[in-house]
Amino acid sequence: MQNLNSIRINIADMSKLALKMLENTFRCFMEHDLDLLSDILKDEHKLNDLEKEITIKLIEIGRSSSKKDEKTKVAIYTDIVGDIEIIGDYCKDILERVQMKIEEKLLFSDEAVKEYTQLYQKTEEALKDVVNALDKNEMCFANQVFKKERLIDDLIDEYRKRHAQRLIEGICSPLACNMFLNMLDFTGQIFHHTKSIASNILKLK
Repeated sequence: MQNLNSIRINIADMSKLALKMLENTFRCFMEHDLDLLSDILKDEHKLNDLEKEITIKLIEIGRSSSKKDEKTKVAIYTDIVGDIEIIGDYCKDILERVQMKIEEKLLFSDEAVKEYTQLYQKTEEALKDVVNALDKNEMCFANQVFKKERLIDDLIDEYRKRHAQRLIEGICSPLACNMFLNMLDFTGQIFHHTKSIASNILKLK
């Protein structure tokens, strides 16, 4: 049976896969490259498989352990694994919008692309912090995530307002309206699950 340190390494690998999914989904958006689609979906299946495998191992450790501290850590790691899997789900949701955008030749304004890029970059930074915290077993990286929380929430609120104004002014296509808002919201959810992971990492002290 694996110990919790080796499980942490498995979870770190899982978080790297979620980060890869996020990065490739953004690449697909920016480059209009549908060839990336199958690779991203394969990674999403891998992520789901890892979630099941690691959760089973954690349950085995929790059931066999008589130590309260170890049982607590098992519960925390189980929550982390669940959040990583959900991040993969949101990447898939974004990817579906990107695929639709490409296939239907929907255009985002330059301003919308710039705004989404900024939101993505801040979210990616937070997910990288979580990956480093798990991979290097250093809590300081997890603390960095909380410094981005207000910024990301403010960005989403501001970008939704700007988008509504562009729609009124006829700068943005009505067909792309909901798609852009969905992408903002899904990316915001990725950040909030990343923050949840960071919060749980700090409980492992």
